[in-house]
Amino acid sequence: MVNYIFLNLQKTQTIRFSSISVLLMLLAVLLLLTLRVPETLAEETLVLDDMVVEATGLADDFRTGDVDPAQLTSFSSVIDLNDIDPGISNLGDLLGKEVGIQVRNSGGIGGYSQVSLRGASGDQVFVYLDGVLLNDASGGGVDINQIPLNDIAAIEIYRGISPVNFARAGLGGVINIRTKRSTAGTSGTVGFGLGSFSSKRLFGSLNHKTENNFDLLAFGEYLSSNNDFKFLNNNGTDWNPDDDRRERRNNNEFFRRSMMLKAGHDFSDDVRFELSDQYLNQDRRLPAWNNTPAANTHFKTERHQVVARLQTDDLTDYHINLATQLFYGWKEELYDDSQSVIGLGRQRERYNTEKYGGSVFCEWASESQILSTNFEAGRETYSAKDLLRSRPRGDSRRNYLSAALQDSVYLLQQRLLLTPACHYQWYDDKLESVSSGHGHVVAGSDRQHDSLSPSLGVRYEVWGPFALQANAARYSREPSFYELFGDRGLTVGNPELKAEEGDNYDFGLICNWATPWRWLSRVEFESVYFYSRIDNLITRIFDARGVGKSANISGARISGLETRVACDLGPYFRLSGNATWQDSENRGEIPAFKGMNLPGRWRRSYLARLESTYQWLHCYVEYQHESRMYYDAANLLPAASKNLVNLGLTMTMPLATDAGKLVFDFELKNLTGDEYQDFNGYPMPEQEIYFNIAYHF
Repeated sequence: MVNYIFLNLQKTQTIRFSSISVLLMLLAVLLLLTLRVPETLAEETLVLDDMVVEATGLADDFRTGDVDPAQLTSFSSVIDLNDIDPGISNLGDLLGKEVGIQVRNSGGIGGYSQVSLRGASGDQVFVYLDGVLLNDASGGGVDINQIPLNDIAAIEIYRGISPVNFARAGLGGVINIRTKRSTAGTSGTVGFGLGSFSSKRLFGSLNHKTENNFDLLAFGEYLSSNNDFKFLNNNGTDWNPDDDRRERRNNNEFFRRSMMLKAGHDFSDDVRFELSDQYLNQDRRLPAWNNTPAANTHFKTERHQVVARLQTDDLTDYHINLATQLFYGWKEELYDDSQSVIGLGRQRERYNTEKYGGSVFCEWASESQILSTNFEAGRETYSAKDLLRSRPRGDSRRNYLSAALQDSVYLLQQRLLLTPACHYQWYDDKLESVSSGHGHVVAGSDRQHDSLSPSLGVRYEVWGPFALQANAARYSREPSFYELFGDRGLTVGNPELKAEEGDNYDFGLICNWATPWRWLSRVEFESVYFYSRIDNLITRIFDARGVGKSANISGARISGLETRVACDLGPYFRLSGNATWQDSENRGEIPAFKGMNLPGRWRRSYLARLESTYQWLHCYVEYQHESRMYYDAANLLPAASKNLVNLGLTMTMPLATDAGKLVFDFELKNLTGDEYQDFNGYPMPEQEIYFNIAYHF
């Protein structure tokens, strides 16, 4: 019966892959059934009376609106940055090491980075910063390398189904970036970093919390790099090696200044108000495909995000918890290709995006269930202006309303968790007539669209640390303004686009076992099969000139297997690894693309990492591999495999009593000098060496 189902879901080449995934799942279940409980543990279990464990394992700084792990049925992971300094790194470098995630970078520090979750594109992955959605109606996905690491405490990744804490759910899942929160007393950090290609970093932070419960946080960072790494330039002639030469990347510089201020006050144990402002100013140079030194194209970004948050817990006799947010975001982008080096014709344009709105998260808990709701409403405006011809390029606006409801029901003495949920989204778009820089006019239009996205999650604790989880959900995504009428570089819009709709399914086994053995103190294991079906998938199709245009594919399918393993070997070593196998298929009506793999998705991803901590020294070595990706929809341009070896060393030196500590970080990336391109024509750096020193007081 199982084989019959898979035969109807996939083609012959996918059946072999699915059979492997099922076999792995069966082996894991067999292992579960054959494991013997240590005798000492069994004896303790026999003498204990029935009891209910109320501890949730929540973090010390947990707040209403945060995702409670006890309510999760989705497969997730968390990157904790509270106790480490990321050094001169991109957010994409950290995310790309997680199972189920792929990150494509356009080259060097600060280069454009697009994240993919379970084969979903960057537009289909919703990225939140402190609960505020960063995906703009203007579109293009979130450039995750625009998010500084200096003020981040944790990165939460939810693959597939999205928790109700996020009012809008993405087809691929949700990434929530949580900034640092105040702690008692006064503390701070100052430091600098140096690295390859004239990379520089200056950073600092200050935390202060008074006895009257007023707190202040401040972060600042400057980061720059010439990104003039060497690479093999084949001059666009793969068939002719005679004109190949190694040269340095031209016009690839990067500069960024960022700052965050956060102030709050605890009126009581149950009432807190907080106000934050995050600012970024960035200038990224854009190299030409032929690496000409005459290029002077660049892309500037400046943005503010202000959030006011009020948390009120334990309201009324029903003990209701509320978290209310008001937010305002402003972003200005300047694209300058006055020399017509990158795009079609001379372009110098300014794009302004403004977003404001509010959200209310509410939860009510009883002995056997937790009911959670989330409401969000807002307005986004987008305007563009052609600065060369001093003419506007049309204004657009989007009004939206999102609502989510989830009921977490605990059964069978809390061994079984059911989480039925539903997301509702409503959009009202007004697109003014757009005058294209390429000589055509896109007529204005009014669009309204709403969607209902039900979901169901199940988690069952089979025995001790072992649990089975399964999820099913339906999602929808309205096309962005950029997809509808984008006109930047080698991209044009398509006002006839339809909204994407899709179904996500996954099931798997997870284990988090604190063993009784000293030499193997903890074992973590996770194996998940996932399947997605997408109707009207929005993708970018390129013509013979290399010009991309967004278009709907009538159907597409993505399936795969994720496996993650980690174990603590004695008191000093930790061994971890993950593997993602995924297969995608274009089921559209265009004969040249039908049956092909969806472009821009690695089919195989592997990571192995060994790290050790002994007193003041921490070090790691890791190997990362990705292979079998195509750049184009016709699968005529295969990408070379990626093989990276990275090393890292951190030394922590305590100073005199109450004098703080010095932390030295050394990192060597791409030790073997592997040359690869995540985007066709945009090579990545060879070996990179970075050094970071920080004083914590």
